[in-house]
Amino acid sequence: MRRRGMIVLVLRNGAYTNGGEDLVLEKPTKIIGQGRGMTTLVGFGLRIYGNKSDGIVEIGELKITGAGGNGLSAWRGMKVIMRGCSIEECQRNGVYADGADISCDDLQVIGCGLSGVYASDNATITLSGQGTTIQGNVTQGDSSYYGLQAYHSISTIHLVHPLTKETISTNNHGGGNWGEDGTIKQISK
Repeated sequence: MRRRGMIVLVLRNGAYTNGGEDLVLEKPTKIIGQGRGMTTLVGFGLRIYGNKSDGIVEIGELKITGAGGNGLSAWRGMKVIMRGCSIEECQRNGVYADGADISCDDLQVIGCGLSGVYASDNATITLSGQGTTIQGNVTQGDSSYYGLQAYHSISTIHLVHPLTKETISTNNHGGGNWGEDGTIKQISK
């Protein structure tokens, strides 16, 4: 379905597979499931491209599990808004942004191989919502990855009050619960 230039996908209860290939989104898209315990994307992640001027990608109320790469990746493109989602047991990072902006409300990232949340080159990831938790990631044990990772000095992870890195990022292996050269800070909105 298309709504004002946006592709809208409403997913019913159940598990969806894609042959191990990431679903690539290059146009404004809205993907809505029936809840993280009801709608599951199995064995593949979501990869966002496009241009910043193209619009927004919205993802809500689903779980991504077992992706061979990152659970959610945004590459120098459209802004991503994610609500009420879980990302679990992906081979690489749970959420990865490179030169893009991602906002996540009530995000759970659990048991991913590398970092739970990774902000790279000129990226901003904003986390909000009481249900947000980043735990048990860096299962590969690599000390250069963290639960929350702001990699470059020009990358930022914002935690909307009352979230703190100490309360949401716990029991991550490798380098620990947070780190690198970028900024991880609490903001008011």
